[in-house]
Amino acid sequence: MRHAPFVAAVAIATLAGGEEMASGQAFSLGELYVKSFGGATWPSSFDSALTEDGTQIALPSFDHDTGYTLGVAVGAAVTPNISMEIEYAYRNADFTVTDRDEGDRTDGDTSANAFMFNALYMFDGMGASGAMRPYLGGGIGGANVEMSAGGQDFDSETLFAYQLIGGVSYELNPNVSLYAEGRWFETESGKFDGPDEESFDGKFETFDLLVGMSYAF
Repeated sequence: MRHAPFVAAVAIATLAGGEEMASGQAFSLGELYVKSFGGATWPSSFDSALTEDGTQIALPSFDHDTGYTLGVAVGAAVTPNISMEIEYAYRNADFTVTDRDEGDRTDGDTSANAFMFNALYMFDGMGASGAMRPYLGGGIGGANVEMSAGGQDFDSETLFAYQLIGGVSYELNPNVSLYAEGRWFETESGKFDGPDEESFDGKFETFDLLVGMSYAF
């Protein structure tokens, strides 16, 4: 597993922030918040080998289309610049799978349910009002991924997942902020089990562009 990018993100997100926030900003010390988000996702393509009872029967190549991501999170500001949150996200995208041996093609779709624990570092506000705040962060958690094609479903076990996050929020009022962000999300490689003892190895990796809204209590 490639943990280096995640470790770097968490190190950034958990640095102690000595700066004081301007009063009235959405993520002040100790505030709880909820947020929702959605947008586009671009899963990476990958090659694998389909086996039945341990014998190779095909060489599938998965080529994903653009899909979508939806999610919600609840969190708290633990310092003026650092927030921690628990997140649920759902990703879905269609794909075309091609047998590299025979050339046969079939359409299918991938869906993933991920529960993540995120740490975010909120930079001080920009502009005259301080309403715009860039942020960086990362998260770890678990994801269940299902890939369906040709009337067959292939399910993974719960896979370790990690993500990097970067974006900017804009405060509309002391309670409500809008934000836009990009994410790189990836699971570890795992086994996808299907019918008739068929299986293949693979992972789920995406780049997401998201917009959302947060409400601070």
